[in-house]
Amino acid sequence: MALVRCPECGREVSSQAPACPGCGYPLQERPSPAPGPQGALQSPHLWGRLAMVLGAWLVTPWIARLIVALAVCVLAYFLFTGAR
Repeated sequence: MALVRCPECGREVSSQAPACPGCGYPLQERPSPAPGPQGALQSPHLWGRLAMVLGAWLVTPWIARLIVALAVCVLAYFLFTGAR
């Protein structure tokens, strides 16, 4: 790690620093990686939403889960038996 002089304020700064800690002058610009093509399962938003839904399902009280399960069973009964 070498020390370089800041062109703005003349302070000695590490060569690894992205900006001068004294004046904030940017010393090196690091290009952001270009986003490549992502598949549907590689999207960070998908996994974040899935984790949020799963977390909410696990935190929800068991009574609410029981009511949802019963509603799904009743709905499935009417869909598959054709009863009206």
